[in-house]
Amino acid sequence: MLLELRAKNFALFHRVEVHFRPGFTAITGETGSGKSLLVNSLSLLLGRKADTLWIREGEQEAWVEGIFSLAGLPLIKARLQEQDIPVEDELLVRRTISREGRNRVYVNDTPVTLRFLQEIASGLVEIQGQRESLMLLKTQNHLKLLDAFGGLNPLAKEYKAAYSTFKRLLQEKGEADRSREERLRRMDYLAFQIEDIEKATPQPGEDEELRQRREWLRQGERLKEALGRSIQLLDGEGTSVAQGLREVLGLLSPLAPIKGELEKEAAHIEEALIMVQEGCTNLERLLEKVEINPSELTEIEGRLDTLHRLKTRYGNTLEKVLEYLEKAKKEHAFLEEVQERSQELEEEIARAREKVMEAGEKLGRARRTAARKMERRVEETLGQLLMEECRFIVRFRKLPEPGPQGLERVEFFIRPNPGEAPKPLNRVVSGGELSRISLAIRRVLSDIEGIPILILDEIDTGIGGITAHRVGELLQELGERYQVICITHLPQVARHAHWQLAVQKEREGERTVTRIKELPPLEREEELKRMVGEIKPQEVKG
Repeated sequence: MLLELRAKNFALFHRVEVHFRPGFTAITGETGSGKSLLVNSLSLLLGRKADTLWIREGEQEAWVEGIFSLAGLPLIKARLQEQDIPVEDELLVRRTISREGRNRVYVNDTPVTLRFLQEIASGLVEIQGQRESLMLLKTQNHLKLLDAFGGLNPLAKEYKAAYSTFKRLLQEKGEADRSREERLRRMDYLAFQIEDIEKATPQPGEDEELRQRREWLRQGERLKEALGRSIQLLDGEGTSVAQGLREVLGLLSPLAPIKGELEKEAAHIEEALIMVQEGCTNLERLLEKVEINPSELTEIEGRLDTLHRLKTRYGNTLEKVLEYLEKAKKEHAFLEEVQERSQELEEEIARAREKVMEAGEKLGRARRTAARKMERRVEETLGQLLMEECRFIVRFRKLPEPGPQGLERVEFFIRPNPGEAPKPLNRVVSGGELSRISLAIRRVLSDIEGIPILILDEIDTGIGGITAHRVGELLQELGERYQVICITHLPQVARHAHWQLAVQKEREGERTVTRIKELPPLEREEELKRMVGEIKPQEVKG
């Protein structure tokens, strides 16, 4: 509930502080005294766009502050906690507006955005004027109100869960269908690449081995000739290195005992001879390996060309080519699963649609039962408000496809008088009729939990007499469930209020100010007489 409203330099409010109580509070005063300033200041606290015209003349800044009780509002508390805003039992909202356009919003002394304030306020206060009802006159709210009236939220939740699954599968299928051609092209391309690589069966390091073998084969003739000649020179018949070393050893060996230094040199020459002989043996083995095989050379050249092509397409080494092969296989397998999933989705969608239709039809039957009950209850209340001939109708329109809220749309219709065609609730022309219809629906919905604060701005315009009396009784009854704050010109309405605030415009020096005070019983009686138009004896001219 609203506990307190404070404002400074807001229009005619130089400085005002108003305390509110539970129940039904009537706000009265002469026309032009500033009653609607209360609604404007509250609208500002609830996220309405600021206007510099609201700043008191001669001032640079104005502010409005409201204190609300959060008792019984766990969702708002949770939302505040999500934003790391300190949460206690009360909510302090403050709006500051300046002529320079520096407008600021605070919730519990924490700066917030205007959007966040509007979100919080939507679950806290409803302001209803003669031509506006933030809840009742918006068609998109009618289905939610009907479900709340009938206690159908569990069924609605069951339907929404089935619909959510159905929509998710449809979306998944749509995405799968949109990418089907591209996916099939990709699968074909990957299959070609996989076959291309696997057909070649490359092995890590294979290209380097082949290049070495190719060099042996390319240089076969020259290599064979060089090795043969080298063997001949090292240890062939006739003059050779080995033969020369043997001759030197034959000359030096007999002289070694005579000259010690020759023995050492002879040993070196003998080692050289051994190394020459070993080298000659190794060259002979190499010579045996030398082949002259043009066909093998051709095969190796072709194989190297194949491996080079693979590296050009898939990686600069055979190791990277093989890595690409594994990736291509995994992607192809995944796309195959997607293709199979696309086929499975059709069956899943069919089953999900059956569940949606089953839940929707069950919800629809319950809604129609609740609608008949709601119609009777609203019409009974309209009868109490002297609209016995008025008919309240809940109309259903079947949707071509299941929607987020069900298989049908719901809209409230009114037939004010016999013989007239029913018209949508938001098309009611008469302000008095609209006021009573809105109050009747609000009375019926008062049995369900909803917004705890209802602010009514002169909704009694266009009614009077016994009708106004009945409206006052209804507001008094609503005050048992809500905090009802009503600006009214009618004494028949005000007399039923639990509390009454009077708004008065006064001169203060050269300025005009608006003051608000709660009326005690005697002053309240005087205010009601003024509203009736009773003239005091001293006011009668002779």
